[in-house]
Amino acid sequence: MATIRVSRTINLPHPSVAGSNMPTIKLTYFNLRARAEPARLLLAYAGVSYEDNRLPPPWENTDAWAVQKTSYPYGCLPMLYWDGEEVAQSVAVSRFLARQFGLAGRDNLEAAQVDEIIYALQDAINAGYAVLHQKDEEKKKEMANKHEKMTIPTVLGQIEKRLQGRGGQFLVGNTLSWADIQTFFFCSELGDQQDITKTPGVANLVKRVGDLPNIKTWVDTRPKNPF
Repeated sequence: MATIRVSRTINLPHPSVAGSNMPTIKLTYFNLRARAEPARLLLAYAGVSYEDNRLPPPWENTDAWAVQKTSYPYGCLPMLYWDGEEVAQSVAVSRFLARQFGLAGRDNLEAAQVDEIIYALQDAINAGYAVLHQKDEEKKKEMANKHEKMTIPTVLGQIEKRLQGRGGQFLVGNTLSWADIQTFFFCSELGDQQDITKTPGVANLVKRVGDLPNIKTWVDTRPKNPF
């Protein structure tokens, strides 16, 4: 098991997580970006110190993972440990962090608008993972083509319309939120970056999020993995 301990001295944009009440944070996932990277981006943005606990990908030792997965509540990762409390499931982990760091909306309506973007993107993300896990090569090729030609352009177009309809700068409340960071994650993982050029508002948003100092530092220094 490979463990990377992340401890960064970055100015905290959210003082509520700083000081004497600084929580002890551990995030456990495989040595991949994938389902844990949105949480890592939120942690990076907040500038908090945490233990980035990385396990070998399950396909490297399927027997070891089959035994180890039984120790997790739902038999899957990521897992967040926050002052000894456990949070499982990737979207739940990210939502918790977004709330902690003031990125989940300033009221119930904004929170719902953030969730709307998250779920729209998550549908597309899950469709991409389904392609990766498909074992039938012919079906995999068909699914990949649909994902590239239909799923990705469709969701990007939908997000573009939402962005323009809400002022053109940020996706919710005219301020940075988890929705913007999740959009950055989704777009930065695309194999063909030309897809984003067809949605100029989204492309500009992705660039601005990527240029945030803490996000940029994390992306530039994180472990290099295929996905």
